[in-house]
Amino acid sequence: MKRKTILLLMTAALTLCGCTQSAQSTDSAAETSGVTAEELADTGQENTQDGTDTDLQTPVSDIDTNDQFTDRDQDSSWDEESAVTIFFSDDGVTVSGDGAEVSGTTLTITKAGTYVLSGTCSDGQIVIDCGDEDKVQLVLDGLTLTNDDGPCILVKSADKVFVTLADGTENTLSDTGEAYAQEEDVEQNLDGVIFSLCTLTFNGSGTLRMNAGYDHAIVSKDDVKITDGTYEITAAGKGIAANDSIRISGGDLTITAEDDGLHTSNEDDDGKGYIYICGGSLTISSEDDGIHAATAMYVTDGVIDVTKSYEGLEGDSIDITGGTIRVVSDDDGLNASTGSGQEMQGTMPQGGPGGGPGGGKAPEQAESETVSVTPTRMGGGGGQTEDDGSYIRISGGDICIDAEGDGIDSNGALYIDGGTIIADGPDGAGNGALDVGSEAVITGGTVIAGGSSDMAVTFSDSSTQYSVLVYLDDTVSAGTEVTLRDADGNEILTYTPAKDISSVVFSSSLLAEGTYTLRAGDETMTVEVSGISSTSGSSSSSFGGGPKSRG
Repeated sequence: MKRKTILLLMTAALTLCGCTQSAQSTDSAAETSGVTAEELADTGQENTQDGTDTDLQTPVSDIDTNDQFTDRDQDSSWDEESAVTIFFSDDGVTVSGDGAEVSGTTLTITKAGTYVLSGTCSDGQIVIDCGDEDKVQLVLDGLTLTNDDGPCILVKSADKVFVTLADGTENTLSDTGEAYAQEEDVEQNLDGVIFSLCTLTFNGSGTLRMNAGYDHAIVSKDDVKITDGTYEITAAGKGIAANDSIRISGGDLTITAEDDGLHTSNEDDDGKGYIYICGGSLTISSEDDGIHAATAMYVTDGVIDVTKSYEGLEGDSIDITGGTIRVVSDDDGLNASTGSGQEMQGTMPQGGPGGGPGGGKAPEQAESETVSVTPTRMGGGGGQTEDDGSYIRISGGDICIDAEGDGIDSNGALYIDGGTIIADGPDGAGNGALDVGSEAVITGGTVIAGGSSDMAVTFSDSSTQYSVLVYLDDTVSAGTEVTLRDADGNEILTYTPAKDISSVVFSSSLLAEGTYTLRAGDETMTVEVSGISSTSGSSSSSFGGGPKSRG
């Protein structure tokens, strides 16, 4: 057993890094990194939220957590006496009540109201063509519908449409994979099994299975809201695509998509294009991004498990104040980047970075704060040497990342105020566990970030919590326990990397100036932490290349 003593020297400038790609499935923090949130919580870490520089932030515009979900969004009840009942079969559609017309196996709803749908049809369609102030509730009460050349549900005109899954029912909507016939009176390209020109809300306690063989599963040219229900989505394109926003407060979603799992697209209008998640459970396997926001992403609670992706979570800005997040990615795990400038002004969700509600419905009396923002269209990947105005802010939650590109990549700034973050970056050159375009600042939380030494990054000396970047003399193999102990032998952090590592960043509220012992397998290092941002060893001892300082 070798024993080496290395002086940790305080770094005067932030080291910078780069970016690239592959993946593996994870079910828990233990499988991803060999450490659980509960184990790390035993260190006594507190999620401090003492407010790093908010002037640099680019949060989602015009979003107030008090106004994300209406009472009706969350109310899945209906009046059976006034509801219109509809039964589908291959022979036709039977309607009991007013407000709907039938042509063959196509049902057209022309008035506001509640419509309860059941039955099975191999080539049917529901069309909603109402006044632009009409609200329509579709209750799926054991409905199986397939359409061979278009959406199963097509909303041409309405104020809002509520899709309610009746308790205990199983419902299925599918296309056959054939190209959709386009409608002359719909200016948009039809490309979703459910396609709507207005806001869609999904609620209820039943199950909806969707098979989108042609392209996307759910498409709205406005907003998509999900407050409850079970959803099993398979799509040749995107799982859920919305122009203006996707908002999730509950439900259980399983999405397998050949494109993005969740996707918003409006990057031009103020206060649009964001994704807001404050509850529910999402399991996503995607060939492109797991969750892609055209502008900003905000997560306060819920469970997000991206088991396969090119990039896990992507947006102009990413704010995480709570929840449990697992990401496996072929490129970056979390990626914030902007492009050419669409300037926006807006309102940060209540509490904003460093604060915010704990999840579910926001408190009725909560206040919001207003900030100026500049989220623009998405730019390229990591390896930035310029600050593009994007940011990632984490002030709570349990986050585990297994990335073949950068683990956490902000082409602007990275702020850590709290939470438990474990990032397994790449084991090859060209990327790092952390990557920033300007600076990384930590004021609280627990961070373990392991990966190659080629482009390693640590936190800046603007931080208020101690951090250590250790370059290992020898590569530590995947599955080898890495432990940091203080001079009294107390365990500060324990980490089992998912891949081979040659560098690791540690930060915890328990870290302070002093002597520590780092054990990795049979290797032991004695280190001295001498400043807020310290570094140990040389990258040339493993993969080479060395950190790049920004002067």
